[in-house]
Amino acid sequence: MRKVAFQFVLAVATVALALPMMAKTANPAKPDVKTKSATLTIDSPVKFGSTALKPGTYRIVIDNDKATIENGNTVVASASGRWEDRKQKADSTGFETTNGQVDDVFLHGDSSVFVLSGGQVSKK
Repeated sequence: MRKVAFQFVLAVATVALALPMMAKTANPAKPDVKTKSATLTIDSPVKFGSTALKPGTYRIVIDNDKATIENGNTVVASASGRWEDRKQKADSTGFETTNGQVDDVFLHGDSSVFVLSGGQVSKK
């Protein structure tokens, strides 16, 4: 009887020690989460993703793989994309277009450029 009780206590102790390890959640590492925002002035109509934007001052928020254009508290446009590193830091905030379509967005003081999906890759 003592042997069975000892084995039972040993099994309970093993489970008690193993529970914290089993309860720990595996948090996958997030790759380079870059949330950045800036004020963006648009001088002539452009297309951002699938949305046409009128001239004006907007706020751009880029969160890892998605960029949104906000007018006040309202999101007026969004597009997916990716970050690409450049050799040189941007000396201003702006964007590059092809035929009125925004291809990439660069932010003042940042050497990374956010390239919209389907956009042309620019060489700087």
